[in-house]
Amino acid sequence: MSNLQTGSIVDYDGLMQAHLYRVFAERDADKRRAAIRELYAETVTVFEPDAEATGHDGLDHTVEAILSKAPPSFVFGTFGPAVGHHGIGRMRWHFGPEGAPPVVSGLDVVEIVDGKIAKLYVFLDPMTA
Repeated sequence: MSNLQTGSIVDYDGLMQAHLYRVFAERDADKRRAAIRELYAETVTVFEPDAEATGHDGLDHTVEAILSKAPPSFVFGTFGPAVGHHGIGRMRWHFGPEGAPPVVSGLDVVEIVDGKIAKLYVFLDPMTA
């Protein structure tokens, strides 16, 4: 699992699990902002199906918008570990009430530069009836 851009070893699962649980699932704004500074490049760009955000503040606003609409009982989870190579990682996730079927699921794809997430692409799974 070598990142050829930096020549360093990348822990794709560790970084992406932290990105999900310490940022997207973190309702405490101060803890979330500290994790954002630690895990993401200052110029991070987030691409969602209908939106785009740039920088630490843009990412924080994106996460706050998601969490502010979700009931407190909603939690994030993953479908197995994240995997990656050559600076690109991916992880499947779900979000919904704890102990119940997910309300939404998707896939995050990240570009990692110098050990931090530089780009995040969020793909939402189609809803089935």
